Amino acid sequence: MITLRPALSADYSFALSLYVQTIKPLAIAWMAWVDHEQEAQFASLWRPDDTWIITLNGQEIGWVEFRQTGDETFLKQLYVAPLHQRRGVGSQVMRRLNEQGRTAKSMALFVLKNNPAFRFYKRHGFEVVQETHSTFVMRRKLDRAA
Repeated sequence: MITLRPALSADYSFALSLYVQTIKPLAIAWMAWVDHEQEAQFASLWRPDDTWIITLNGQEIGWVEFRQTGDETFLKQLYVAPLHQRRGVGSQVMRRLNEQGRTAKSMALFVLKNNPAFRFYKRHGFEVVQETHSTFVMRRKLDRAA
């Protein structure tokens, strides 16, 4: 069973390791990846208060960072360990985010253009609303029962 638990400062190493493992192979298509620079940037952006650790039967298998601003939830990061990808974990996390963001009218995110997760987000109703050289900005309206 997938659970989300609040991140702790002690989760930093796990989050950084999974970030590097999953994003570096994609990011190098768009930029020169310098490990110590990327680690410093990650450290400056790490926000455990906005982060949840994804666990499966007590094992840490991913993490998600999101923040609600006004009537929109911004999905900042979603990483699932490669061994657990394409097994419904991300879909379960998306359902949980929908439940937790009850007052949000939309959800937005950035995704690298070459990230296979782009198809995942499309399947979950996200549409491209803007793009940069390397990323798509995606958004979806959240249906709320009255």
